[in-house]
Amino acid sequence: MSASSTMPHGETTSHSVLAAACMHCSHDVEENLRKYEVFIRKAADRGVQLLVFPEVSVQGHLTARMPDNSDNTFDQLHWYRQVAETVPGPATDRIGRLAKKYNMYVQIGMAECNDPRTLLYNSAVILGPEGLVGVYRKVHNQNEWPIFQSGTEFPVFDTRLGRIGAFICADLHYPECIRAMVLQGAKILTMTTAYPMDGEQAENDPNGRAYEIQGEVAAMVNQVWVVQANQVMRSPKKGSYNYYGHSRIVSPFGVVASCGYEEAVVTASVDILGEIHRHENLRGARVLRRRPDLYRILADPRY
Repeated sequence: MSASSTMPHGETTSHSVLAAACMHCSHDVEENLRKYEVFIRKAADRGVQLLVFPEVSVQGHLTARMPDNSDNTFDQLHWYRQVAETVPGPATDRIGRLAKKYNMYVQIGMAECNDPRTLLYNSAVILGPEGLVGVYRKVHNQNEWPIFQSGTEFPVFDTRLGRIGAFICADLHYPECIRAMVLQGAKILTMTTAYPMDGEQAENDPNGRAYEIQGEVAAMVNQVWVVQANQVMRSPKKGSYNYYGHSRIVSPFGVVASCGYEEAVVTASVDILGEIHRHENLRGARVLRRRPDLYRILADPRY
């Protein structure tokens, strides 16, 4: 299914096919990229136009909570400095060729470095048929420093499917982040994440509950689509977290498609603007009709 022509502010009117990868990752870049290729081909067979991958799924995610001064921290810092890549770089070039071949937008999660390899970021990179669309660097990464530096903005990106706002994992906990992208006209929010479980069983896991509820609330209270792409299960590397999986596609009305604690490509054919407008009419009010004159406290550093 092809996208319709783009309207002002990146809006479209036809159905679009969205997808979220639920991926078991290793700390082997080549193995992960081969898996990327399999997922992309599966998505292409289903007519997918936007496919979102999990957080740092090119290299594998952190194996310990930061910050600390342990040997493990310095070992990880050294390792990520070796495997992180620039944007553009080998990984984005490789996946970018597939995005162009299959006429698809692909959001990848990766450890990004600058040219001197002195700074590392936890990044979501959007690639499309036209090439590199944009990069989002995780802002709320307090538990990842000193490995990853913090991003400094919430950009949005125009695509043929509409305007996209990318975010990463813990950003979900900060409604200001979500609202900042929606205020800039984002209609699809793409969450690249490595969301772990609190325990060992996915069923009734409290972290899993937070992941699901907050994703649905973000879609509902902002009248926007949310695509959540999570890692699943535990990487073979010692110290790795056990990831919740349950990648999902969420409309303002609720979950449209999802998987469980398993590898999968979750897909849904959706009417992006139609469902947003239907929700606006149902509620009888537009959530972006706000009172910003009363919200100064949100930007006051004293709080």
